[in-house]
Amino acid sequence: MIFVKFKNLIWTVTLTAGVLAMPFFSGAAEVKYPVAAYSGEELAKVREWEKTWAGKKIDKTNIDQVSEFMIDKLVEIYKDPGKWGSPPEGSYFNIVPYKQIIETKGMIAATKKYAPLVKTDPSGMILNYSEIAGIPFPEPKTGLEMAYNMECNTRGDTFKTRWWSPSIDPRHRTDRPADQIFEEMYFIHRVDVDPKPAILKNPKGYHKGQFLQFVLPPEMNNSRMIVMKFIDESVDYSSYLYYSEFRRIKRISQAERTNAIDGTDMIYDDGNMWDGYLSHNKSYDYQGKKNLLVARNQNMKKVTRVAGQAQADGFDMERCNLYVVEVKHKDPNYLYSKRLWYIDPETYMIQYEEIWDQLGQYWKIFMQPTGDVKTENGEMKSFVVGFQMHDLQRTHSGFTANDVQKVSHKVSPRLFLLSNLQKTY
Repeated sequence: MIFVKFKNLIWTVTLTAGVLAMPFFSGAAEVKYPVAAYSGEELAKVREWEKTWAGKKIDKTNIDQVSEFMIDKLVEIYKDPGKWGSPPEGSYFNIVPYKQIIETKGMIAATKKYAPLVKTDPSGMILNYSEIAGIPFPEPKTGLEMAYNMECNTRGDTFKTRWWSPSIDPRHRTDRPADQIFEEMYFIHRVDVDPKPAILKNPKGYHKGQFLQFVLPPEMNNSRMIVMKFIDESVDYSSYLYYSEFRRIKRISQAERTNAIDGTDMIYDDGNMWDGYLSHNKSYDYQGKKNLLVARNQNMKKVTRVAGQAQADGFDMERCNLYVVEVKHKDPNYLYSKRLWYIDPETYMIQYEEIWDQLGQYWKIFMQPTGDVKTENGEMKSFVVGFQMHDLQRTHSGFTANDVQKVSHKVSPRLFLLSNLQKTY
């Protein structure tokens, strides 16, 4: 009897210690997903506002009337067409009604399955990061949780797109053309393409792979690049660039990720607004929500511009209540002192980003239009369909119209072998 009591005591102490040592679980019993940016009374107010504004063309003559729903610096660009290379009448956009975005069946199923299983440490970092898929925090409370949600949107798991991306000098009304073919595949967090949620044969521990082929400018034609991101964030990106002109392969170090890409105003970390390791930032400060006009159900065939025009015409902008997160890097010498992300609560894609330089001065504004693309599974997926950037210090801009060729298609991991860099395509 004494032995049984003693044994039960040992078991109780062991169990208690084990519970105290367990990591925190972020998931709740019931996962509410998908969610809407507006509902109930909020949605009714938006619909009432749309009775006045939906269908209206907005330009420099009336933009002040909707400026409360816009980034201040973007309003300035629309109001000063001469400085930014627009025609005398200025650039314009159209206001359309808000429309909820519903994710793919795979994303919804994975979120409901894995969100309750997410384990975090006291700082909020996910411990079982490579074992999950879907949106890990369907009802996020912190900026870090929103950042994780953004990173776990795998954009269909695989995709192939062609970017037509001129660098724009509005002062001289000129474009420097760029044309690239880009392919990406996720090794983990997969929700739409088998195997799910991860590729089991992954001995190097890849998070995702990217393959880029340059077409323009002419001096870069047939140059190619491979970029591999790792699950272990202490391992630097593995990046190699093949220069076709010199027939040489060059390794790109982690330090070069803040270098300008091929003479543009973009750095490697700017991909999808942020394409670095989350742990490299020291803070994700959630600053609340902000109602903004956003191009998030965009048909890029409606968007037009002429050479040297910084802000394109014809965006369809709808109201959306976005999460606002201030991001600061751990490295005090990092190129940007801070970023401000405006995150769509339905897709967790960053719709706008504002950037300050090392001296704390306002530098760049990014706009990332999204729209529905049909996947190889026959579903509609909200996807990045374009890009608009303005450098306010140098009065320089960038624009991209994406020709999305495939989403959620079969891609072999062998695409990301270095031997593919020197092949003839």
